Amino acid sequence: MLRRACLALLPVLTVAVLAGCGDDDPAPTTPAPSAQTSVSAAASPSAETSPAASPSPSPAINFTVDGAGPYTIGGNLEALKAGGLLDKVATGAETCPVNTTASGTGVWKDVQLQFRPDGELYLVVNRSKTIPTPSGARLGMTLAAVSSIYGNLGKELNGGAAYLVTTTSGRGILFDLDQNKKVFAMIAGDAAYLKSSYEGGTDFC
Repeated sequence: MLRRACLALLPVLTVAVLAGCGDDDPAPTTPAPSAQTSVSAAASPSAETSPAASPSPSPAINFTVDGAGPYTIGGNLEALKAGGLLDKVATGAETCPVNTTASGTGVWKDVQLQFRPDGELYLVVNRSKTIPTPSGARLGMTLAAVSSIYGNLGKELNGGAAYLVTTTSGRGILFDLDQNKKVFAMIAGDAAYLKSSYEGGTDFC
């Protein structure tokens, strides 16, 4: 009788024990924020630092086959006047009387300009020792030094009195040389025109 009672109680005790074990399970907790997320948020100052870390670069002070600074081949006389970018504007000089000449301003003050009667800028002359070409050629360099920079792109004119560099665009720079074979002026424009005008002695009119 006692054995039967004990056996009868076993299922009840088993259920009770199991129920008790279930009560010991820890309550679900909210997961802690990951360290990576916290660090990323704290170490992301891009909204504050990006503007200061990316200053606008200054325009390059170079002389190219296209001209110098705002004075590019094909530019317009009246537009440059309106922008206050010209000095010493004159028309009717002894050489090329129908053309207009001018000089640049600011860092370009030693750059001389020639415009056709229709106002188109067709010739830019650099007489500044502080304005080199992008390849590093500058006034005062010898013919040998300039030739070593440009190699097959360049050609001597009139027995080495000048050196013409021609690019694939058809434009070029003529390096005018003094009696010591040193550059005293650079002239940018259409390469074929520079060659024919220099060899023909037309004063680039």
